[in-house]
Amino acid sequence: MNTMQLTKFLFFIVCISFVLAIFCSVENPDIYYYMGSIRLLLDGKVPFVDFHIGYTPLSFYMAYLPASFFGTGNTAALAIETFMNFLNAGLVYYLLRKNVQNKVLCFFFTAFYLSSVFFLDGMCYMLEPYVTFWGLLSLIALYKNKLWTIFVAGICSFMSFWSKQYGLGYVILGIFYLLLYHRISWQSLFGRMFVFLVGLFGAAFCMIELLLMQGVSLASMFMFSGDTYEKLGLIGMLEGYGFLIIAVPFFPVMVYLIVKNFKSFCEDNFMVVCLCGVFGFMLTTYVRSYVHYIQLPLPFVMLLGAMLLDKYCIGKNDERLMKWFKISAIVPLSIMFYFDYNFIFHNERIAVNETANEIASIIPKGTEKVYVSSKLLCIGNINRYGAPMLEKWGMSNGFMEEGEALREVIMDADSYVMDPAKLDYLRQNESDLLKHIEEGRIRTKIACRDKRFIAIVYSKKK
Repeated sequence: MNTMQLTKFLFFIVCISFVLAIFCSVENPDIYYYMGSIRLLLDGKVPFVDFHIGYTPLSFYMAYLPASFFGTGNTAALAIETFMNFLNAGLVYYLLRKNVQNKVLCFFFTAFYLSSVFFLDGMCYMLEPYVTFWGLLSLIALYKNKLWTIFVAGICSFMSFWSKQYGLGYVILGIFYLLLYHRISWQSLFGRMFVFLVGLFGAAFCMIELLLMQGVSLASMFMFSGDTYEKLGLIGMLEGYGFLIIAVPFFPVMVYLIVKNFKSFCEDNFMVVCLCGVFGFMLTTYVRSYVHYIQLPLPFVMLLGAMLLDKYCIGKNDERLMKWFKISAIVPLSIMFYFDYNFIFHNERIAVNETANEIASIIPKGTEKVYVSSKLLCIGNINRYGAPMLEKWGMSNGFMEEGEALREVIMDADSYVMDPAKLDYLRQNESDLLKHIEEGRIRTKIACRDKRFIAIVYSKKK
């Protein structure tokens, strides 16, 4: 299969994958959290005043307009996410065309980017695509190297940070870009750096002032998530690089090509910037080795891989390396088929709706506080967002992880949807809380059709 045929195949598989995810995949707890925040915005609520979000808020406002037309359900959320991913793929392709002569190679790495994005939590709603969108726009603006585009780059780099805190990496990368490209002329460097910073701080002033005018305090605005994370350190980073190599198995080949041609590599400023983008954004895994964090360095991996292949392999009869780049596509595709599609087809949204409907029929109408701790209604481990499906029946839910707040939340609830694992925990460590749950309530066992997830519902008599 030649490169163009493989590219077409990748595009086809990616399009089918995203469509299946949009219409078939189960509602993810992260979607409940993000879209729930957007629902509050649609209701006229102000972040950091009426409700707390642990992130910089721009991505929520960007989703505001499409959500106002298409709603905040699972389908709408994943459609918005897919649109952002394809938009970013267009920006990656633009940068590839500016730096790579081989057009087919540009198409191939754009398709590879999309397939890797889908592998890296493609069925979830994440904030990383918003960070990438503004960040890549800032690089494109810097690339044009005009004063007004450098001013725009400063604005876009702040927008990247304002989409999620890790977008700060694009601010640093923009400053490094200017230092690298204009280090010979101090006058040129000073002028462009000044314009970039004016755009950066001008955008910061406007965005922050808009929130201040709505009653937001600076203290609450900058209480971003991550400050309570237990840092994983080097172990987390090594795990993150493991995820990166699975998503793009040609990464070790890139390292080999860089080392082999190090002197000429350092002479190409944009390749050096891309290399810094890869290793800079991989630092996020020092905090947590979440798979979706790998979406941040991914555009730079693709840009760097294409440029290395174009400069050091094509035309130099190094067929083995060229084949390895193409064969690498098999790994994320295989994982998509085995893992991602398994979640799409074996955790059908219909089955989850049926189960949630059954639970809702058991819990008396008018119940205000439902403590939810169940893997039945949301993919993944027990999580602090509760079960998203119950919200559709007008029921609030509460969940806190084990700790000091657990007792208060459980004692205050009227009904319970419990994971058997949580019941085992209470039985061993908090027997008095389990007694409170069971006392005066009817116990009902609920299982979805494939019997993999089970919930125990404790509800008062109707």
